[in-house]
Amino acid sequence: MEQEILSGELAELAGLADAVAGGSAVKESFDRNGSPDGYLFTGGPQPEKGFHCGYFFYLPTTLRESPVLIVEGPAVGELGPLDRACQIVLEKAVFELSEGGFPHYLARVLGCPVMMPLFPRPEDGEDNIFTHALTSRALSVSDVPIVRVDLQLIAMFRHIQERFLGMGVNLNDKFIVKGFSAGGAFAHRFTLLHPQHVLAAVGGGCMHSFTLPLRTYRDETLIWPNGMGNVGFDCSFDFDCYKEVRQLFYMGDQDFNDNVPYEDSYTEEERRQVYRLFGEVAIPDRWNLYQKLAADLGLHRIECRTLHGLDHRPGAEIREYIVEFLKDILPKRAE
Repeated sequence: MEQEILSGELAELAGLADAVAGGSAVKESFDRNGSPDGYLFTGGPQPEKGFHCGYFFYLPTTLRESPVLIVEGPAVGELGPLDRACQIVLEKAVFELSEGGFPHYLARVLGCPVMMPLFPRPEDGEDNIFTHALTSRALSVSDVPIVRVDLQLIAMFRHIQERFLGMGVNLNDKFIVKGFSAGGAFAHRFTLLHPQHVLAAVGGGCMHSFTLPLRTYRDETLIWPNGMGNVGFDCSFDFDCYKEVRQLFYMGDQDFNDNVPYEDSYTEEERRQVYRLFGEVAIPDRWNLYQKLAADLGLHRIECRTLHGLDHRPGAEIREYIVEFLKDILPKRAE
């Protein structure tokens, strides 16, 4: 039977929020009618637990039975030195997870907590490490705090799961990862690297080019982020596991925000391979090619939707579809 966990019991909710935050200050949030809506708070870095960056968290007042954590992939366009980059991503997280943001709405409707990892996207001189898109450079950097942000996310999840368990709430062993633009690329690529941790992935505005779950294509080794041919990121790709993950990708047919030409997203070698194997036109050519290849590979749990007339923005018309898509995936309540 579904339980309304913590509903109306703000003191207990605050205790759970404080436990997840590890003692960080907890801020109560209210909706327009003044009724309790949940808690927003920041969890700090815990290097001893495996993560050097913090996270921003929204905990709705009512959780479903065995809730699933939703991870909102960060995506910011503004760059700066490390300290400024950390502030930028926090501001983005507050905006997205506060009332009015779609991740906030999604968490409340589904009865699941949502968090955004506070991975900065630093720029120092000509250096620009696009952590949010899990580029080849982002995955090879060894500097704290941005070393292997994909593994940091897994460590964050384990930490949060332990905190929930300590308060008597069993988080699902897998999480949902979603996002738009670079956040969508994060969802797409993280799922390829670590499918065993992902219940579902949702990405929008991120498939101008793509990462194939293959080591070779047309007799050529696919280099990351075009494929898995040179992946040496301490992970062994599990195709059978990957093909079982439900995924939803959507693109506007007027979304020409192609990131392949930019040096922060692709090296010259990676870019040449994209053009050589997948074509130089992102929309509609590469997007249509991805859909064909996914079908040819038997990836029938991947769904692709094209939104007509939409440019590089999420679009209100896809939101309820995402809600229903995830409702269908979430574990059903016990009879």
